[in-house]
Amino acid sequence: MLRILIADDHAFIRKGLVQILTDEFMSIYVEEAEDTQALLELAFKQPWDLIISDISMPGGGGLEALGIIKEKLPGQLVLILSIYPEDQYALRVMLAGAAGYLNKDAAPEDLVVAVKRVLSGEKYITPPVAEQMHQEEQRNK
Repeated sequence: MLRILIADDHAFIRKGLVQILTDEFMSIYVEEAEDTQALLELAFKQPWDLIISDISMPGGGGLEALGIIKEKLPGQLVLILSIYPEDQYALRVMLAGAAGYLNKDAAPEDLVVAVKRVLSGEKYITPPVAEQMHQEEQRNK
């Protein structure tokens, strides 16, 4: 059974994500967190195949939670969602250890593609973010 934790401070976003995922995946268990504190409590309470988190939530947000989660559970897969343009945050969250970055204005099928790609061990980023990451790696050499 696929186990996914969804964190977003807007209930309608969480419900939409749950609906998209349950429509796509036959055997799925989903829990929801409405803020950073709830996300962290649930993240460490039981194992998750994937955590999907909004970047901006009360209590610190997904980026802060990502750092804490990756420190305690380095192998945990985390997909970050955001309303902000990817050029503002995508590179930052990927360098912080996220498995992917998806803008909330993406199509529902993009969420499914992102989840499948991340669960298969790949990163989910758009080509412009991939280019930014490549440029960053070249600067750090």
